[in-house]
Amino acid sequence: MSSTLQAIAVLEMLAREQPVGLSDLARKMELPKSTVQRCIETLAIAGWVAMESPATKRWVVSIRPFAVAVTAIERGGLRDRALPVMNRLSAETDETIHLAVPDKREIVLVERVDSPHALRAVAPVGMRAPLHASSNGKAVLAASNDDELASYIEDGLSSITSHTMTAPADVLADIRAARVAGYAVSREELQDGVVSVASAIRDNSGRPVAALSLSAPRDRMPEKRVREVGPVMHAAAEEIGRQLAFGF
Repeated sequence: MSSTLQAIAVLEMLAREQPVGLSDLARKMELPKSTVQRCIETLAIAGWVAMESPATKRWVVSIRPFAVAVTAIERGGLRDRALPVMNRLSAETDETIHLAVPDKREIVLVERVDSPHALRAVAPVGMRAPLHASSNGKAVLAASNDDELASYIEDGLSSITSHTMTAPADVLADIRAARVAGYAVSREELQDGVVSVASAIRDNSGRPVAALSLSAPRDRMPEKRVREVGPVMHAAAEEIGRQLAFGF
C-alpha cells in the first residue's frame, strides 16, 4: 500500500475511533506504530487531524474533511434543495429530520434540522453508520439493485445495538419490504430508544444519491405513526430528487 493510501486509511479509521491514541490506532489497523505515526504527522501538517490535548495525546479529525465534504455535496445542489424541505418537515412533524449520503458500506449524516422537543433524537453531523443499521442506509439499500444488495449482505453484517438485524434472511426481507412500502424503518437498530423512517433521494437514472429521514424517541413513534410518516418521507425525498441538478 502506498503512503498516500495508508494516510487515507489512517484518516478513515481515526474518524471512526476518535479520540484515539497512536498505540490503539495502530493495533486496530494492524500496522506498525511507526507507520501510523508518520501518517498522523503528515495529516496534522496538512490540517486534517489534530491532537485532542497534550495531556491525553489522543487524536481527532479536524473540521477540514467536513469542509471538503460540504463542498462536494454542494456541487450537486443537494443541501440547498434539501434544507427547505427538511425545515418544512420538521415544522409539520415537530421531529428531527436528517439528510445522509452513502459512502461505500456506510451512510454519512451531512445535515440535520432539530425537533423543538426537549426529548429528541439527535445524531451528530458527520456520524457514520452501517447501511443495514440505519433507516437512511436501509433506504439506500432498497433503492440499490439486487446484485449490490446481495454483495452488501454477503460481506457481513455487524451489530450496533441489541436490535440490529444481522441475519441475512432478516435483512433481505426488511429491505424488500422497504422497496414495496417506499420507505425504510430502523427500530432502535442504530440508537437505543430511537425509531426512524427514511426514503431514498434518487438521481435521474434512479440511483440513490442520498436519503432523508425522520427520527424520534420510540414513545412518539408507534407503528401507526410510522405508517403515517413513511409516505410523507417518500414524497419529500421524491420532491428533492426532482429538484436536483444531478451533478454528483
